[in-house]
Amino acid sequence: MKKIEYIIIILLIALSLSCGSKPKREMQITTIHSNANEMLESANASILSGEYDKASYFLDQASKLAMTVDDYDLLTSVALAYISLNLSYNPPLTKNAEAYLEKAKVYASYSVAADKNAALCAMNEARIIIAEQDEKADYSNVIKTLEKYQKVLKNDPYNEAQFESTMGDIYRVQKKYDVAEASYTRAAKLYTDNSYLSEIGITWYKIAQVRSLGNKKQPALTALDNAIFYDRAAENTLALGTDYYVKGIILLKGSPTAAEKKEAKYAFTHSAEIFTAAGNGMEQMAQKSLDAAAEIE
Repeated sequence: MKKIEYIIIILLIALSLSCGSKPKREMQITTIHSNANEMLESANASILSGEYDKASYFLDQASKLAMTVDDYDLLTSVALAYISLNLSYNPPLTKNAEAYLEKAKVYASYSVAADKNAALCAMNEARIIIAEQDEKADYSNVIKTLEKYQKVLKNDPYNEAQFESTMGDIYRVQKKYDVAEASYTRAAKLYTDNSYLSEIGITWYKIAQVRSLGNKKQPALTALDNAIFYDRAAENTLALGTDYYVKGIILLKGSPTAAEKKEAKYAFTHSAEIFTAAGNGMEQMAQKSLDAAAEIE
């Protein structure tokens, strides 16, 4: 009898240990959320590479998935990505962007990360104001608003860099080129420290622009070489074709030497080669580059 009791006790202890070793069950299922995030990341990558039809498809899918699980933070992110998409067109679709901003603000008010999302809405509102090119816009007040909200994102390097870049855009509109360059440089460092390749290239492109506008020709060309380096690393065809086109423009500024004209002609021609190889609606940009090359005497 004692032997049977001993065996039962051993079995109960083993069962107890077995139950205790099971992993704790999760209190949230994240399958749809993860899929929606993947769609959102694909959309953002497509926007940066100029594949706007793809971006629209991915955002549509992400929006549907986010809505099915009632995820307000994700819905806010999708609405903000739609703003980026609409502002990427030439000319930018500012009315569409404004409509998505209103959606984003509503979603943000119900989200878990309400403060962060409110800051991102403020940043995107500033981007819309810049895109509208309203000479009467109160840019100084926009800067103050961004500075207030930027504090919320101090531990979020990507969005902090986005803020810096947006403020650089405002300073560029105000023709404060040195201040704009300082903002872009801070953004470039944040992107570089966190390996956001496409964003690094785009930011060096912006630095090249403000240096050129500030009549700093050689520093502008140096910045553009950095943009080309990172855009190659990111395999960003649209950015590379644009980099070479702008390189040609900068080389021809002022009183270009014969060597600069030769290099500009090559830059325009190579830009056309990149756009032509890519296809996908970039033929018009290729022709623009070829026309620029043909105009060089």
